[in-house]
Amino acid sequence: SDTEFWDKMQAEWEEMARRNWISENQEAAGQVTISTIEKGYYFHTENPFKDWPGAFEEGLKKMKEGDLPVTILYLEAAILQEPNDAEAWQFLGITQAENENEQAAIVALQR
Repeated sequence: SDTEFWDKMQAEWEEMARRNWISENQEAAGQVTISTIEKGYYFHTENPFKDWPGAFEEGLKKMKEGDLPVTILYLEAAILQEPNDAEAWQFLGITQAENENEQAAIVALQR
């Protein structure tokens, strides 16, 4: 039911807060924020595609193939190359949501 869903969401939110998983200043292992302007999105530091020409287009191809982790890396690379690319942020948010990384999805979609 709706009540059970929202109760579960509240419990998960409280657990995240208890573990400080929702802190904007937090740095996760293997990830680092590009700048404070990005408002908490943590990019993978070991991204093999960070200098890849056409990273956005390659990310869309991987998205169609259903390879979500690689899609995320390509889209992050595209954003690192062009931080104000709203379409790349949108697709990154959608992909993060499909990959069940809701916090990253929210931050990306807010951009």
